[in-house]
Amino acid sequence: MQKTLLSLTTVMSLLVALSGCQPKVETPAESNDRQRVERNNQQPLSIEQSKPAVVTEPAIDAKTCLDLSKSMQKVDETSKIEAIYAIQKRLKNCLPTANNAEVLSLLTDYQAMYKRFLTISQTMEDENFYTVMSMADEGKKVPEPLLKTLNPRLQYFIRLVEDDADVRVIYLGEGYYEFTHDLQAMVDIFTPYLRQDQKAFIERLAMDNQDILWNDGGIAISFVEVIERAQFWEDYIARYPKGYAYQDAKHLSEVYRYLILFGSENTQWTDDSIHEFVTPEYRPLMLKLARRPNSVLARDAQALLDFIALTDSQRQEKYPTSGIDENGDEMSEWAIARYQRAEALPMESPWQAATKNCFIGVFCVEKDTE
Repeated sequence: MQKTLLSLTTVMSLLVALSGCQPKVETPAESNDRQRVERNNQQPLSIEQSKPAVVTEPAIDAKTCLDLSKSMQKVDETSKIEAIYAIQKRLKNCLPTANNAEVLSLLTDYQAMYKRFLTISQTMEDENFYTVMSMADEGKKVPEPLLKTLNPRLQYFIRLVEDDADVRVIYLGEGYYEFTHDLQAMVDIFTPYLRQDQKAFIERLAMDNQDILWNDGGIAISFVEVIERAQFWEDYIARYPKGYAYQDAKHLSEVYRYLILFGSENTQWTDDSIHEFVTPEYRPLMLKLARRPNSVLARDAQALLDFIALTDSQRQEKYPTSGIDENGDEMSEWAIARYQRAEALPMESPWQAATKNCFIGVFCVEKDTE
């Protein structure tokens, strides 16, 4: 009996010892914490180091992916939104098998597909078009009798807007409306398979171009946002000197630099004499921008601040003008101030030599192919 007890005691001791040697089983919370730390430690710093995420999807027939571009080309202004949903499903399966060039090509095709899908033909009988589009833009429910006065395709799109499908109304200014879609939702399908520089460029355009930049000759965004966009593109071309669409990024940087300094036809940041800002909050924004290190924008901001501080006599001494324009007419104070500002801040309009439009969709496109 004593031997039996001794044997049992020995066995139990061995089991306890062995259990102490087993690896600790992570709880779900511990596993999530560890994975989160590992993710945070992965910070791509260059194009070479930045690789697309690896996303595993169910296997799919190769022919289905090869024909995907052709399938997108079949979607047009007569299609239903279910055709787009079907394309989205196929993309989620095919993109993990595509190389970088193929992913960009599919994104280009997808954007063109949505543009065709949202094409509308505004006809003379659609007399209530602007009323209905204005209501939809403001999130108002369009009464059925009013909706019925539009052509069937317009009715279909308005119902999609009201049903929270990926269709929305956008006001383009000067009385024009059109239908658009969620650009961020579109790029979210593709960005897991793109390099970091490509992702940064495309996601930025998706965010900025969701709404209009211009409205009736004026700038449709705030001065704060103009500055923020200028800083983003200056940072992008500095961080990715060999990055995706580098020349397009340089053009965008120049556009927002120009808007900071000169505004637009119907949007000015300063008074007519360019002696003070139209809003007191603008001055500290420019002072902050002038302190930006290693920045062309900082130089611009300081130059504008210096010009604003000059008296009229100081301006005439530094940037003399006869007061007569090229037509032989006397220049107004407004015209003189702008002439002297142009002398103090020499910068060509970025639109003079521009061949691309970077303010529609998520790519800069040649103007003759818009």
